[in-house]
Amino acid sequence: MQKSRKLLYFIIALVVSLGLWVYVVTVENPEDSATLHNIPVVFEGQDVIREDYDLIITDDNVGSGVSLTFYGKLTDLNKLRENQSDIVVTIDLTRNVRSARDYSFSYDISNISLPSSLDSSNIKVTDTSPSNVDITVSNLKKKTIDVKVLQEVQTVEGYIAERYTLDYDQLEIEGPEDAVQQVSYALVTLRRENVDKTIVATLDYILMDGDGNVVEDDEITSDVTQIEITLPVSAYKDVPLEIGIIDGGGATSADVTTDIDPKTIRLSGDAATLDAIQSIKLSNIDLATLMSNSETLTRTIPIPDGCTNLSGVQEALVDIRIPNKTITKLSVRNTNFQFINVPEGVHAEFKTTALLVTIRGNTSDINQIEAENVRVVADLSNVSVQDNSTSTTVPVTIYVDGFEGAGAVGTDYTVVVDLTPATDDD
Repeated sequence: MQKSRKLLYFIIALVVSLGLWVYVVTVENPEDSATLHNIPVVFEGQDVIREDYDLIITDDNVGSGVSLTFYGKLTDLNKLRENQSDIVVTIDLTRNVRSARDYSFSYDISNISLPSSLDSSNIKVTDTSPSNVDITVSNLKKKTIDVKVLQEVQTVEGYIAERYTLDYDQLEIEGPEDAVQQVSYALVTLRRENVDKTIVATLDYILMDGDGNVVEDDEITSDVTQIEITLPVSAYKDVPLEIGIIDGGGATSADVTTDIDPKTIRLSGDAATLDAIQSIKLSNIDLATLMSNSETLTRTIPIPDGCTNLSGVQEALVDIRIPNKTITKLSVRNTNFQFINVPEGVHAEFKTTALLVTIRGNTSDINQIEAENVRVVADLSNVSVQDNSTSTTVPVTIYVDGFEGAGAVGTDYTVVVDLTPATDDD
């Protein structure tokens, strides 16, 4: 019974207290003070001083906000507490800031935005902490820097990463002069493992100084926040080089030795394309054109369609040797000259009396080959003669009779021929 009475007294006391509080708040509504902390400060006109004067705020004393003490009716103070997130202190920079230096701004109720549900005429600001908003304004510096890539990519066997490309090779940064001056380049890091296809990635970058240290400053900005990098990854294959030999000039492919430098080149491309390539053939060597038995020739390396030459070598050196062969020169008189395919009605006569011919033959035979063994044959199938005589230069073919494996070196032998209409005697 006693416990029930105590509970009843407690309830009565609570109701009375609540009633008194409601009376005081709604009827009496006394005036009081309230201090609110961490009120944010907004600097108005930063874009104006940046664009017009190349200035930027680099330091302030209100990073965590300010404390404001308000005086007014209790109901208004309660509204302030309930809507503290709507309270902002605004400092206008456009009136006074024109150069890089320290500034101090006082502020009062005119600088403070209050909740819209509150009549600001009923509220006074009696104290502010700090009493002034202090800022440091510095010159804005703009600078163009290169973008560098730290590439740590491991491809699977048989694939290779080629040269990357970036959507931005350079960046324009801006910020406080002292901070921007430290920046040397922007670094993008690409790390991948077990790669077998082209990589396209959008990556963040970090700012670096000339010594390779990171420059950390939130005031440095750029219109570009990320860099897109494309890294082609292709299959590769080492392909041998080959060269064809055309017999002639007293030698055949069986007589020669060749050495190609480089012996192989590395190609990259589609895997199926590379599988079909067994070798790369250089342009042929005509042995009849070799004026010596030891020569080094240059050949352009043809790259198959759809492939890239990773070796970087554009030409091959072909070292060709013809052992067991010797070269000699013989002067062949026109008594060993012959015509073939003389047109009907044409009389032909050699005006060239002798022709110097270079002969290549087996070393064991070369001293036995004489001018009498050499025939000079002129083919007249393509010549014509009018009523008058004419003199013309005709290409000739050289034959070495009686010595197997011997032949003329060179392909530009010619003689001069007189052509006249044939007579009955002819």
